[in-house]
Amino acid sequence: MTLKERYKRFKAWQLNPFDWSFDESDRHHCENCGNDFSGNYCPHCSQKVGLNKISWKSVLQSTAEVWGMGNRSMLYSLWQLILRPGYFISDYINGKRQVSFPPVKMLVVMGVISVIIDNLFGMKKAATVKGDSSLVNQFFAWTKDSPGWGWLIMTCFFIIPTWCLFRYAPRNTKHTLPQDFFITVFMAVMVLIVDDLADFFGDYFYILLPLCYFYSYRQLFGYNFWGNFWRVAITLVSGFLLATLALTIAELLTTTPKSYADEFKAIGDLIFCSVVPILVGVYISKKTFKRREKKKETQNLEISDNDQTENNNQTENRTQES
Repeated sequence: MTLKERYKRFKAWQLNPFDWSFDESDRHHCENCGNDFSGNYCPHCSQKVGLNKISWKSVLQSTAEVWGMGNRSMLYSLWQLILRPGYFISDYINGKRQVSFPPVKMLVVMGVISVIIDNLFGMKKAATVKGDSSLVNQFFAWTKDSPGWGWLIMTCFFIIPTWCLFRYAPRNTKHTLPQDFFITVFMAVMVLIVDDLADFFGDYFYILLPLCYFYSYRQLFGYNFWGNFWRVAITLVSGFLLATLALTIAELLTTTPKSYADEFKAIGDLIFCSVVPILVGVYISKKTFKRREKKKETQNLEISDNDQTENNNQTENRTQES
């Protein structure tokens, strides 16, 4: 098998890795409720077929389930998230919930693992910021010593830019804010994975963060290379600016600044630099969406006209034959 054929098989697997087929003639008897059925799970009580007698393997599996290693394994979900992140997220937000370990639970477990790794291989405690440093500086100083939690908080500010800039995407068009919440949860898990890798192999692994967003969003939303590139760039930059804006406003509300004029000017600059690119991106995305929809309508009309013409020709041929 050539490398090109292997790549085609991998792409086909990325798009559809799950096989739900089963032999309907293969009947099973449920030991839990006594129902006879075909398939992999009992339709009455949902118990899985093929459960053996309790053994030491059952003990290990039950223990592993506490840490997400049982059905809908966390390791399996992480593997899917690494190899086909955008498609995997798309499957989940579009209703295929059984293919994934519960995402919020996965994020919590990964957060705990990240803290343990940070303490064992990274910085053992956050550095204290002395003097009258601003809240913004304190936050970014803290994120240097606790990058896992810092990135976790930072990803929350990507929800609004993602919803705005990718709302008119070719795939998952007009996704909702609740869907964006789960998109952000999955992306936060990927961020924590990169952070753990950076603890082991060095800070240069953080270069993977924008690449993860680019690769995942391209699979998830279906834009071409450049269309996806500039939208991801605006999403990341605007997210950072919105986080800084939130910290600046919090600092203004909790402290007495030396100059209110400077603070309000900084807030105005942050609003302009974060909001304006998003609004421009939304305008471009909406115009592109309308052109794409118009092109689809034109193609559908052409197909309908061709079908009508073919039907008319067939009718004329029948009339001539008769």
